[in-house]
Amino acid sequence: MATYALWYFKPQNGNYATFETNVPTSDLGDLGFDYMIALHALGKDGEYGQMPMGGYSYDDGYNDGKGLAQWLEQEVNPQLPYLVEIPVLVKDDKEQWILFKNSNYTIKPAVRGLDYWRGWIDGVYTHTGGLQRGFYWNLEFAWQVVREVVYEEDISTLSDKIMDWGQQFIWIPSTHGDISWEHTDIKTLSKYFTYIFAQSNYYQEKTTDLGAWFSSFKNFRDSNHLNNLFMEMECDGRVQTGDEEHNIPPETFIHRACDYVQYAKNYPHRAYYYGTNIKNLIIVKSHCPDYIG
Repeated sequence: MATYALWYFKPQNGNYATFETNVPTSDLGDLGFDYMIALHALGKDGEYGQMPMGGYSYDDGYNDGKGLAQWLEQEVNPQLPYLVEIPVLVKDDKEQWILFKNSNYTIKPAVRGLDYWRGWIDGVYTHTGGLQRGFYWNLEFAWQVVREVVYEEDISTLSDKIMDWGQQFIWIPSTHGDISWEHTDIKTLSKYFTYIFAQSNYYQEKTTDLGAWFSSFKNFRDSNHLNNLFMEMECDGRVQTGDEEHNIPPETFIHRACDYVQYAKNYPHRAYYYGTNIKNLIIVKSHCPDYIG
């Protein structure tokens, strides 16, 4: 079994910073994680700023990737094998997705482009040590090729490059609610990724019936022989604080996080969203010991 913790950092004024509640990374290894995936947090209304972007060229991508790699190696010093995000979009904001939907998917979110992404992965790979084991495609939109936000051949090119190095390539698409799995990009893109982890967003209540979601997930997985498709587990700080605004106690969120175990237990690999506080994982695991692989 391989377990992946989504480890968030925050971009700040052209550089990066950790969340104090998300270090040391050795705590993730102590909890039983095999890998961490380093990716940037958006923050509420973009409060953490945007990922640095020097331009659209290969050299721009290389230098930006180099900058993150050096920060990870020198300032974070990960204590377990890790993967690094590939920033897909130029900017992170909700408005561009609202505009995309309202324009009948004609006004697309701006992406950094293949030249930039090729430079980025070279910059990261060249300036990290032996614990860097791969990359994470940081675009959750499950229809990104169908809607022509990105192109399949670009993902194929990056996949070939990453896997030629013997590294992993991971994707975690958002699949909440009563979606039509067959109309997503998951089946088409599965051959380019080492693993895909579907996020139900049940914890966030975007999926109301986890059992029904899992049934459709399993049927889609089995009928298409997608042996590299697995589930994401989810929790956040509400397992500690509850939702004070709506008077919902922490126990409700702990129970919701634990609900995933009965469905994920039969699959050998899992990814974990847990917010930005490692203690969230400790609390959930104390209530359902099988939560982490």
